Amino acid sequence: MKSRNIFLVLIACLVLLGSADPVMAQAAAPQPHQPSFGEVLTRMMPMFLICYLMFHFLVIKPQKEKLKKHEELLSSLKKGDTIVSTGGLIGRVAGIEKDYILLEVSQNVRIRVLPGNVERRFGEETADADKSAKASNGN
Repeated sequence: MKSRNIFLVLIACLVLLGSADPVMAQAAAPQPHQPSFGEVLTRMMPMFLICYLMFHFLVIKPQKEKLKKHEELLSSLKKGDTIVSTGGLIGRVAGIEKDYILLEVSQNVRIRVLPGNVERRFGEETADADKSAKASNGN
């Protein structure tokens, strides 16, 4: 009776753990090839390169061009130019200092604007928009 109980416990353990045949088959089967770090890196390198190129051409390059254009705008500003700030203020340049640009927004009303907040010259963007609208209409 005692041996029968041990036998039933063993069968229950095998049922809970799974069949003995797959366990034996796995032990006899050859192990699949584990790729080395170099092989994995070599396979993933084209994907990393494609991601970098997409990021470079979609994010970094346009941002650099925009920054270069803004620096050219700031270096070409002179007293008397009318500009638009990022906040929407329109004013005439009354002076250019090292850390700020002095804008005259009304007669005898001058404000200081940081150079990074100069968006464009007044009238430039509307001229570009008119040109692109005419080009798209075919005129």
